[in-house]
Formats: sequence, C-alpha cells, structure tokens
Amino acid sequence: MAFTGTSNAQSGFAALVQELVQARALEELRARAVHAMPGMYIPGYFVKGTNTIRYARYPDLTISTTPLTEGVPPTEQALTISSEFFTAAQYGQTIGVSDLAQLDSPHDLISVAAERIAYQATRTMDNLVRNNIHSTARTAAVFGATGTTAVTTGATTAVNTNLNGWLVKRMATDLLANNVAPFADGFYRLIIHPNQQFDLVTDTSTNGFIELNKYVSDLPALTNEIGRFGQCRIIVSSDAFRATGAAPTTYSSTGANYNALFLAPDAYTIGDSQTLQSYFVAPGGDHTDPLAQVSLVGYKMRFGSKLLHAAKDTTEGDNGNAAGLGLARYRILRTTASIS
Repeated sequence: MAFTGTSNAQSGFAALVQELVQARALEELRARAVHAMPGMYIPGYFVKGTNTIRYARYPDLTISTTPLTEGVPPTEQALTISSEFFTAAQYGQTIGVSDLAQLDSPHDLISVAAERIAYQATRTMDNLVRNNIHSTARTAAVFGATGTTAVTTGATTAVNTNLNGWLVKRMATDLLANNVAPFADGFYRLIIHPNQQFDLVTDTSTNGFIELNKYVSDLPALTNEIGRFGQCRIIVSSDAFRATGAAPTTYSSTGANYNALFLAPDAYTIGDSQTLQSYFVAPGGDHTDPLAQVSLVGYKMRFGSKLLHAAKDTTEGDNGNAAGLGLARYRILRTTASIS
C-alpha cells in the first residue's frame, strides 16, 4: 500500500524548513552576536545594480572667533565633503542528511541541521564584522595598556596590564574629549572577552567595577551585558577579539592579548545586497540525487561591513591630528589577562 502520511517530500515541507532556518537565525542573532547586534551599527543599503555602498560625511566647521567689521560681510565658507565605501561578498554553506541517517537516527536530523546551520550563519557574520573592525582600525584609535593607570597610543604597542576600572574610564574620557557622543541612553558600548571580564570584576581598587544587579535603572539589559561602568555598558563575548604578540589585527583564538572595543553610535556599518536566505532541497530534488537519498539544508548571504571615519575635523574632533583619528567613533584598548 502506498504511503499517505507526512513525509519530507510533502508539499509545504521545504518552505517549513526554510522558515525554521530564518527564525532560528534571527533568534541566534539576538542571543549571541554582539558585533552584529541590531542597534550597534548603521544599517547600510546597496543601490540596486551595484555591489557598493558609499557614505558621505561633512566635517564640522572651525569655530569663528573673529568679530565682524561693520558693513563688511564675512567670507563665504565651503563645506568639506569626504566619503568612503565598501563592497559585499557572498557566503554560504549546506548540510546534507542521507535518507538512512534520518531513518536510523533517534533525532529529527532535519530540525537539528536547520538549527546548526542558522547558528553557523549568525556566528559567521558576527566574526567577519569583528575581524573587519580590528583589522582596519586606525593606529591613533588603538591604545596599549602599559600600566594600571597608563596607556600608550599605537597599534603595535607592547601591553603588560590587565583590564581594570581606571582603564575603562580613561578610554571613555578619550571619546568624550574628542567630541564623540555616547548612545542615546548616555552610555558607550564596551565589548570584552570573558578573561578580561574576570580582571575587571575582581578589581578591588576605588575605580572598581559594579555589576549590573546593583544598579537601579529602567534600561533593559543588552545582550550579554554584565554591568555599566565608567559611562560604558559592558558586553561580554567569547568571540571578542584576541591576538598574539604585537600583531593586533589578526584574530587568534589562543592569543594572550585582548582588544577591548569601545563603541559610540555610527562607528561602523553593515550592509547586505542579498539578505540571509535559507534553502531546503528534498531528496531527489535535482539530477545529482536520482535515488532520492539526500536532503540538503543551507543558507547564503551577501554582505559587507566597514568602520566609518573618513571625514575629520582637525581643530576639534581630531585633537589637531589631521592624519590620525578623523571622526573615528571607537577606541580599542589592548590588554593582557590574568587567565587565558
């Protein structure tokens, strides 16, 4: 007798699995990703027919302190325009499940595959954004912790100090001193590694950290937020950037140096010219599977990200360093950690 029950070849089953992948992707993005977390970046939009997104910026004008001469109009000023752009790349993967594996497994392997491929897509995006941030940061925006109350500018500065409360306050002050406004809630965002978290929460000095549950606030907690300190909302992730030696631009999962990332609004952009798409191919879905032996679950996406700091105000927003910070709305502090 022919089988008339539910099967994975049934009409609508492929669409159901695709929706499961997309739903799981959104859930994972909110639960685990910190660099690609909504609200942390400027969404970018590509012009159809191109693979490029361009941002224009207009630096602030220099303060005018010269009094007007009676009857003489001031000389016209010109706006300075600068722009920067990035392109997108496509990423994707699939998981294959054979008919026998699905038959013999005590689990629903299609559901498992959908969950795992969604998490892979989310973490792939988050890690790519993280690597882009730390590999393209301006040298003048990177600091090395060279003492419990000392930092030195420079991407390759040797570091010898663990993260502490004074260093957090120092970096937030640097952003404020360069006219970099915090987020609308009055705080910057600070992304650190769990090993840096340990040093920060065990800092017993007068600059020590206060955990989230001791605050009286109506602000909802951010993903992985552990507390607010030094005008920063502190977010912890095992995917925070770490590196080996004096090469802070290449991620190493075993690196002994850690990059604490301080972010203000509009620090970077993420744009996609092909939104995350999910796919399910039922057994026998194409000519490469003539005996209907394999199901495929997969995703693809095309996106890019970029730090935004092309425009610069050499009189105020850049501390007079025309070739340095520009309008960089971030700072990176390299530290060591007492555990690894």
